[in-house]
Amino acid sequence: MTRRGVPFHNISVNGYTKIANHGMIGSNRTAALVGMDGKIDWACFPSFKDNPVFDSILDSQKGGYFSIKPAENDDITVRQGYFKNTNILVTEFFRKKAKVLEITDLIPASEYTMVNFPEIHRRVASFDDDTVIRVELFPSFDFRSGNLTVVKSEDGYVLSRGDRKVALSTSYDLNTSERGVFGNVTITKRTSSWFVFLHGVSTVNRVSDYRSDERLSETAKYWNELVSARKFRGIYSGAAVRSALTLKALFYEPTGLMVAAPTSSLPECVGGERNWDYRYAWIRDTAYVVEALSMIEYKREAIKFLYDIMQVVQRERRLRTIYPIDLDGSLDEFEVDYDGYMGSKPVRMGNRAAKQLQIDEYGSLVNAVYFVGMNGGLITSFLWHFVMQILDDLTRIWDTPDSTLWEFRTEPRHYVYSKAMAWTAFTRAITLGKFLGYSAPYERWQQTADTIKAQIIEKGYDRESNSFVQYYGAKDTDGALLRLPHLGFLPPDDPRIRGTVERIERELMTGNYLFRRYLNDDGFRCQDNAFTLLSFWYVEDLVLFGKKEKAREVFSSLLRHGNHLSLFSEEIDLKSGDLIGNFPQAMTHLGIIRAWKSLNRAYGKS
Repeated sequence: MTRRGVPFHNISVNGYTKIANHGMIGSNRTAALVGMDGKIDWACFPSFKDNPVFDSILDSQKGGYFSIKPAENDDITVRQGYFKNTNILVTEFFRKKAKVLEITDLIPASEYTMVNFPEIHRRVASFDDDTVIRVELFPSFDFRSGNLTVVKSEDGYVLSRGDRKVALSTSYDLNTSERGVFGNVTITKRTSSWFVFLHGVSTVNRVSDYRSDERLSETAKYWNELVSARKFRGIYSGAAVRSALTLKALFYEPTGLMVAAPTSSLPECVGGERNWDYRYAWIRDTAYVVEALSMIEYKREAIKFLYDIMQVVQRERRLRTIYPIDLDGSLDEFEVDYDGYMGSKPVRMGNRAAKQLQIDEYGSLVNAVYFVGMNGGLITSFLWHFVMQILDDLTRIWDTPDSTLWEFRTEPRHYVYSKAMAWTAFTRAITLGKFLGYSAPYERWQQTADTIKAQIIEKGYDRESNSFVQYYGAKDTDGALLRLPHLGFLPPDDPRIRGTVERIERELMTGNYLFRRYLNDDGFRCQDNAFTLLSFWYVEDLVLFGKKEKAREVFSSLLRHGNHLSLFSEEIDLKSGDLIGNFPQAMTHLGIIRAWKSLNRAYGKS
């Protein structure tokens, strides 16, 4: 739980629950954001890829939501936390230190991971007095609220427009309107009741039929077993556990692909246009997570996701930058007529970056295979053949300009990070293949790796600043180069590596060890903020440089930037310190796990 209560009226600003004032519930199919004010203001059903039914986080007037809160919230303070080692969320409301209401939220999950429950179960509990709560279920269908048909029965309500249907099972009598259902109800003291939200049903049963207590028990068991099956030892283990649970919840079970975040268009700069849809699978992100899971002994999960990725790529016989998580959906980018979070327009769905070439993804994928194999994972001859195919493709394209991991929408360039990841692909494959005893054209791979390395040093290194630069011929640096020490491109004590990191410290690091990605113009009017993953890469650099005490200081400082649940978004606003960008963000949480593992290894704890 949060250490102390947050005043109810501080949770939202201008009608928007702050990004940081949310928890996430999820099920390996979809996820929902639950505000500390009891409002679910983002959820896509039946899966991550589908249009949201709750989306008021992107428009406080037009968007849909499902809210449960005390009817009178003067003098109310709120605490929020998870059931230990789960993604089951508990929100507590207090008046003068006395608890008056508790809401438990979950999307059901179980060991039968292929079984889908497109539901949200919400338990409300009262304490020493009767509690009057306000319930509002106002869904949106295809980014439009209102004009709904609401059918009431003795067991609840079915709300529909066209072929889109949702339902609420409840034993309480509520009012109806064309927007949905609402009303005040009284929870008798020391009792609890369930509200069950359902998607895609035409009728609603009595609330007891949905076996919410059983779903709660199954879901708690599922998440607890995920954590207890592994050993999270050492310092800061709580942060690693929360990150592992978050990452697992972002995988889409039927295909094994992972969304970069469960949300869309949460701004990287409030009031600006850096608003992207992250409900898709980036091969890079998924590969990074496979790498991180293998490092913390999630061998089975890492192997499964890796082979899932292989099947996805082989399906089309090419590596795409972004995939719809069900493999068949559209990636076409379009704008929605919403105001955006805190007035941040445009609100985008889909992602045009899917059409870009991002060469670093090839290196990221081979690097994931390397980490799985070197940590005892099963690398079959079939997977090894897949690696060889990836390197054949990379041999043809590594010297092509691309848009790199930052997905610049300016002209493609020869980005140093992309070239370094191409070099990594060949060198990792050589090491792994020889370790496993597989045959391969090692001499040719080594020649290609040597050519790439020589080119990077010749064209991507600036003698004047003693640092590698963003792209060939550039003078600017790039935060992505913080990863160079991890790749073994040059030894950590090489003056060119130290010079690169020191320059990034001078030019891109701000207070509290936060980093901008770059300073050059990327075509957007709103300045970029701190990209959180870079700070955790920096922790790994410090460990490699033998500065473990400094690394621990930085890691501890960074954890304080997470929200009350140790969840992180993509970026941090450099002026306000607020979490911004899509939330929670997978790459940030995998960065936490990598840095945690590196730090504990340095201290002999892991």
